[in-house]
Amino acid sequence: MKICFFNVENLFLLDSPVGESLKKPIDKTLWIARTIKEIDADIIMLCEVGGLLSLDFFNSHFLNSEYKTALLPGNSNRGIEMGYLIKKSFPLDHLLIGHCNDSIEFNYPFEIEENKQLLEAGLGPKHTPHKFSRDISELRLYKNGKVALILLLVHLKSKWDRDGIDFNGSMRRKAELKALIKTYNQLKEEFGENVPIIVAGDMNGIAQKGQFEPEFEDLYQQSDLIDVLEVINLPHEQRLSFFYFSRENKREACQLDYIFLPRQLHPLVKKEESGIYLFRDPQGTPLGYPQESYQRYALPSDHYPVVACLDFL
Repeated sequence: MKICFFNVENLFLLDSPVGESLKKPIDKTLWIARTIKEIDADIIMLCEVGGLLSLDFFNSHFLNSEYKTALLPGNSNRGIEMGYLIKKSFPLDHLLIGHCNDSIEFNYPFEIEENKQLLEAGLGPKHTPHKFSRDISELRLYKNGKVALILLLVHLKSKWDRDGIDFNGSMRRKAELKALIKTYNQLKEEFGENVPIIVAGDMNGIAQKGQFEPEFEDLYQQSDLIDVLEVINLPHEQRLSFFYFSRENKREACQLDYIFLPRQLHPLVKKEESGIYLFRDPQGTPLGYPQESYQRYALPSDHYPVVACLDFL
């Protein structure tokens, strides 16, 4: 079984809820489709999709309707959603479950203080606990009527602090990560060791083992999840999945995109078929990582796909 996570950067193919300017250019859309065909995964987990209509349109007009689509709206204020493409030939049935209404049991410090003042004044709280910025998109896969595998797809809070209340979004992202791991452990307890649970997505931060940012502490202290790139011992310079160039053309590169595997799946990983998938030219030649801004903006997305191939099912 081969799975892939891919942040496709604003795949708005129909009317965008935030303006015409975000529509994906046709040349980049074709390149995204070509990349998906090249990877040839059984399940593609997508981030930054412009809703189910865009995903359906992409599947029917660019992928020859070779996939089943699955997407539930989340809490994004930009209209970017998470969704799945599942090969029609894939033998397992599926059920999609959303968690966008789950509480992440978090309030900003100023909200906690305001609630405290209101309580002292004999009034009710003004601020309720927040929910996920987007969602946990949970895909349950069934074999012979029983759950055989669960995928949890996420797009955690970005580092954009528009309101100046959470520098780099780290407090909110930490709370979302904590809630994600809590959900993971609850499902693990419910279904037991015979049902592996995979977590994948754009973490919007560095979550690599041994050098993770503080908000990802629970990932390693409260779960057995390990990044597939760590499992295959990929050199760190080959784990880059996101590139950004400032106005001064300063290059920033890091790994934001992950497929985390539970312990029982680690021995089943096919190393040669797993890793960061480099974009290719029309002749199929892999392109190197961008060194200049013009190279980056010529690519179909600012994120690279991550692939995990498993001797499973």
